Amino acid sequence: METDRKKITEENLIRCGREEFLEKGYAGANLRNICKRAGVTTGAFYFSFENKEALLGAILDPLIAEYQKMMQQIAKREQEHPETAEQNEREIMEYICAHRQECELVLEKCSGSKYESFRDVVFNNMFTAFQGYYEKQLGFVPDKELLRILASMRLHGFLELIKGDYDMEHRMFLTKAIGIHADAGTQGLIAYFKSEKDAHR
Repeated sequence: METDRKKITEENLIRCGREEFLEKGYAGANLRNICKRAGVTTGAFYFSFENKEALLGAILDPLIAEYQKMMQQIAKREQEHPETAEQNEREIMEYICAHRQECELVLEKCSGSKYESFRDVVFNNMFTAFQGYYEKQLGFVPDKELLRILASMRLHGFLELIKGDYDMEHRMFLTKAIGIHADAGTQGLIAYFKSEKDAHR
């Protein structure tokens, strides 16, 4: 019974902490406000979590571990089977849609915590995926500044889809349309690089 009560208190603190962090960001979130939202004392909070960052970790750590595993699998699949690009985009977006609040939190609201660099991790994953894909298609790595811009555009697009007020059907339509656009652009870019390489032989 005591274990059940502790679990209910922790789940309540996690829910209220997520709300507070999303509204004010990690740095601006107030532990007393979180406890007030949850209807518990600060003593009860410290019985469940060591500090504010530990509460943030309870919200984000499962998401981060799952995301990293998924992205490794997708990067491998996309390099070995480029034709799965659309399916991969859909899988990523379905995951993001299922965890919209956590994604927004970790990408935009974690300044001042140990998670504030995670946006850079996501960006670097995208950059590496672009680099590996183009290198496989072309036999060389194209201009890295171009890849940096492409990765920035992709990350910005994900944030737009996360934060936009869309129902799931509209979100998936947008994801598919963006994927079609991106795929056509990628194929055009590969053809351009090949023609440039042939012209300089």
